Formats: sequence, C-alpha cells, structure tokens
Amino acid sequence: MARGRWWPGCAAGSSSGARGGARTDIMDQGVRIMKSAALALVLLAPVFCAQAQEAPKKIQTLIITGQDVPGHVWRSVTPELRTALEATGRFEVRVMEEFRGAGPETLAPYDLVVLNYYEQKRKELWWGDRAQNALLDYVKSGKGLVMFHFSTAAFEGWTEYEKMSGGNWRPGNGHHSPSHDFTVTIRDKDHPITRGLREKFRQPWDELYANLKWQPEGTFHVLATAWDDHKLYVNPRQPTPGDGKDQPMLWTVDYGQGRVFATVLGHDVAAVRTPAFVTTFTRGAEWAATNAVTLPIPPEMAAGGRRSEELKAVTPGVGAAPPSDAVVLFNGRDMTGWVNRKGEPSGCKAENGEMVCPTGAGHALTERKFASAQIHLEFLTPPMPEQKGQLKGNSGVYLQGLTEIQILDGFENPTYATGQLGAVYGQSAPMVNAARKPGEWSSFDIVYRAPKCSERGALLETGRLTLFVNGVLVQDNVRLGYRGGMCQPGPLLLQDHSGFKDAPHTVMKFRNIWMRPLE
Repeated sequence: MARGRWWPGCAAGSSSGARGGARTDIMDQGVRIMKSAALALVLLAPVFCAQAQEAPKKIQTLIITGQDVPGHVWRSVTPELRTALEATGRFEVRVMEEFRGAGPETLAPYDLVVLNYYEQKRKELWWGDRAQNALLDYVKSGKGLVMFHFSTAAFEGWTEYEKMSGGNWRPGNGHHSPSHDFTVTIRDKDHPITRGLREKFRQPWDELYANLKWQPEGTFHVLATAWDDHKLYVNPRQPTPGDGKDQPMLWTVDYGQGRVFATVLGHDVAAVRTPAFVTTFTRGAEWAATNAVTLPIPPEMAAGGRRSEELKAVTPGVGAAPPSDAVVLFNGRDMTGWVNRKGEPSGCKAENGEMVCPTGAGHALTERKFASAQIHLEFLTPPMPEQKGQLKGNSGVYLQGLTEIQILDGFENPTYATGQLGAVYGQSAPMVNAARKPGEWSSFDIVYRAPKCSERGALLETGRLTLFVNGVLVQDNVRLGYRGGMCQPGPLLLQDHSGFKDAPHTVMKFRNIWMRPLE
C-alpha cells in the first residue's frame, strides 16, 4: 500500500465531520455517491486487511549438491538440510544434484542457494564457465548464498569462488582433529543471525575446521569461533604449534550486493541435527536471503533460556521377560555367543545370572549378527558419587556395532543432550529423562529398522529407531545417521568405556538380553 493509506477496519477508528453550508441537489447526489463508496470500502476492508497482514512469502531455496564423496555422505546430509529449512515454515526447497550446464535462468526463480558440494579435485566435475559465472552474478545481484561445511574445499584455483567464500580448505591450509564435542563462542552478539543466542553453546561430536586459507582481513566477518585444542591431534604431521587457537566456525561475506553465510559445522547427519547447527544454519540462511532474521530461537539456544539437558523427569516402569519367539542372547550361565572385537572370548563374566563387565574387559559383541530387530536388555549402573557427567556409569549399546544408544547414570547427573541416558549418541536427544537411581536395574526396549540399501550397497532409505527406557518412550521413530557397514547385518555391542587417561573404574552389569529379528 502507498504510504499513509489506511482501510476502514484495519486500524483504530477514524473520525469524520461535515462543514455546514447550503445544500443543493448536486451536493446531495455527491453525498450519496460518497456514502456508497465508503460502504464499499467497509465491505472490502477484510480483503485489504488480509492482503496487508498475510504471511511473508516463502524463501525459494535451491540446494546444489552432488555424488557422495570420501568422508562426506551428501545424500544423507542434504535431506537433513532440507528438513531443517522447511520445518521453519519460511523456506520452500528444491535439490539439484547436477549443476553442470546450468545458467542464469536456472537460478532466476530462487532467493537463496545452499551449496553442499565438493568436486573431489576433479576438473571434469567443475560446472563450466556458464554455470560458474551464473552463480557469481546471482550473488552479486543481491541474492543469498550459504556455504556449508566442506563446500569451502571446492574449486581450488577459482579465485572468485574463494573471494565469495571468505575462507577455504586448501593444500597446506585446512585440517581438523578427530571429531569431538566442542564449545562454540559467539563473537558478534549484535548481528541478526546471532542476536539473542547464548554466548557459548555446545556442538557435540563434530569436526572442528582449522587453519583455513582466509581472504584479506575486512573482507569477511566472523560471527562465532571454537577453540582448536592441539592436544587432540593424533597425526604428528598436522601443523599444530602452540596449545591451540580460536578458529572461525560461522562468518559472513558481502559479495557485490549479495550476502553469504558460511558455516563449517555439520560433518554428518548427527552433526546437522543438533540445536546448535539447526539454529545457526536456518537463521543464517534467512539472513542471506532477506538481510533480516525473523525465526524464533529455541529455548535451549536462547540467552538465559532453558538448557537442552534439563529434561522433564518421568517415573519409569518395569522390564519384560523374553517372549516365546525371542532369540535369547545371554543365557545367564556363561558367555556363550559373546566375543571381543578380535573374535576372542569376551572379558566380561557371567555371575549369578548377570553379565559383569568391569572397566578394561573390552567391548562385548554378539556372535550373532542382525539388521532390523526388536531388542530388550536390562542394565545396572553402579553408584559413583565421586564422578559426574560422562564419567558416571558410562556404557552403550551399539546396533550392528555402529549406532550407539547411550547408557549412563542419568539420575540427577546433567550432561549434554545427545550424551544422556537413552540418547542416540551424538544424534538424537531423548524426549524425557527416564533414569532410575544408580544401583537399580533399568531396561531398554528397542525397535530398530535398519537402512534399506540397493544390491550395490547404495543407501535407499535411512534407518529408524524407537526406544523405551524403563517403559517410557524416549525416541519415537527417529531417523539415524548412515555409516558404512549399515547395509549388512552386524552384532550387538556392549561398550567398555575405557582406554583413555583417568578412565574411572566402572563395573557395568547386564541381564535378560534378547532379540526378535524383524526382517
């Protein structure tokens, strides 16, 4: 609407008056016309108001991606990026796996491009001049771009791409320590993307990119950093002088009239599901597209808000005996059917119908392998009042030897969300805290649907998990991150959480372990 225009009924009431004077037939006719017009405006007011107050237009978004590459499973991560954006209600997303041959007409319908692409240092996978120039011109014209994770490593030697990126993984510039939990610190609290966020928040089990090749100072703007602890490196060839260094995790670039948001968080499916990633990614995407942020901040990410580990407590129920068609995995008498990772007899012992696994016994794996299954087991975490967090009764159940469901003393023992009792470790926090006190038996009831794969081992459908802890639903058909090997049957693994300095002595106990194959 034009400035100063209002419609009856859209705002507070208005007043009108009439000046006195001689009345003529012509004036009476004019009054009648004006009254009719006013009545029409009143009747049409709801229409005009609806138009004025309608929801903002969805941000048309294109994710450019490609084939899976070593270390990065694009076809698992890209659907997660799409889901994160569309779940906000602000984005309408399309995915394109082949950008070669594209041009300005390809990008014209979109407000935002999200780049999740790496050409594997293969020149034949470059897009070609027409497509590459189309992307540059698109951003320069005032549109938005999100540079996601390893896209910063793409197109070595393309100078304009590097200028648009701000920072890049290049030969001699770019490395990371093994995946681990780390803290992200906001450096610009006033930027629309980060305004209102906690000053510090955790990103669990992700790669921390370091020592990128940066453009000249002043051409990019750092929003958040994380401490790269050099003690974590296991490769002596890594350039790690000193104790460590703050490394940019989130930054922006002004490129022409356009806006670029870059995030190097999000190595895999688990890492892009965290509150830290989803919140910063979606807010950064909205800013890149519109130069503003309207998305709300979830409580666990808000300054002064509730932390994600503060779960509602639910009184647990009891375990279950094996049904008639169950395959009993632990007979209670000996360790028949259980081995260590080398295939040798397990270091755990059977005592009084219980499997006793002290620190150092090693992982215990079933000789039987499975894929989709219903699984039940009971476990006891010992009282460890001198410990806290992840050092208190830590173990885990690995499905197919790959996906961990966290076992921990979760009773009045705060820790990060995806490391709590009943979490799919590093991927999905439990819905509630259903922990019993240490020294009391607890139970897991798991319904696991393994991924569906093609005959050649290509992922067709991600795996899913439902979990009850002590009879309480804590994971409801959650999607699982894909890892190599999930297309084949694998063992059930009970974790020995040891092998690191100052690992506390923990004696875990298990019993009543059975499964029902669901193939």
